[in-house]
Amino acid sequence: MTRAANAKAAAGALSRLTIKHEKEQRGVFDGEIVARFNPNQLRYDNRVEWRAAGTVAPSIAAGYQRMEFQATPPATLAVELFFDTYEGAPSTGTSSLLDIDPSGDFLSAGDMNAVDVTGDTAKVASLAEVASDLHRPPVCRLEWGRTVLFQGVLTQLRQDLTFFLPDGTPVRATLGCTFMAYRTFNVAAQEVELHSADVAKRSVVRRGDTLSSIAVEHYGDPARWRDIARENAIDDPRSIAPGQVLVIPKLGPGR
Repeated sequence: MTRAANAKAAAGALSRLTIKHEKEQRGVFDGEIVARFNPNQLRYDNRVEWRAAGTVAPSIAAGYQRMEFQATPPATLAVELFFDTYEGAPSTGTSSLLDIDPSGDFLSAGDMNAVDVTGDTAKVASLAEVASDLHRPPVCRLEWGRTVLFQGVLTQLRQDLTFFLPDGTPVRATLGCTFMAYRTFNVAAQEVELHSADVAKRSVVRRGDTLSSIAVEHYGDPARWRDIARENAIDDPRSIAPGQVLVIPKLGPGR
């Protein structure tokens, strides 16, 4: 087969969603769970938390409500994984093979090409358990072909067993999985550093702001308004106006 033919075959090959996960070493995704069927939907959720600040009544009377940013919780990915280990099961929507033939003369379990589906579902469920070598549940990386869909930890798992052999063996299941984005401590610390008082930044004056309120927002101390005034050559602290851009100086040692 020519190189072009090989490329065409590879492009046409079906890629399955794969959950790669840590096994023994943090940051090494050497475990792998391959979905039997690809999902038909991926749901990403992002939240931003804000809080109404100040006295509500004056704000409403003035025609605006001041809001303060609080946090951005980690993003989540919700996905349903379908498992079916019974080949040739009728698509009647019944919950048990016994419902298909009340006489009980249906194929015996030994005649069926089927295995217990929990052998597959248990692998996914283990992602929510503490791994002995990691001392915590593993971090997962969801991939589909060449695309990395998400990296995070499994925080919620719903298991629905929906089809059974006459002896009660489950052969069909749907797993509702929710993953939460995971960041290492070092990455999170770097993000916090960008918003700390040790880093210079800029701030746009909003309606109702004072140098003291801006100092509280950035330093947690209203007395630090003098540092902001000094950095921006402001002689009269009451002269700031909405839309004005102020440089918020970083606080060095002893300041």
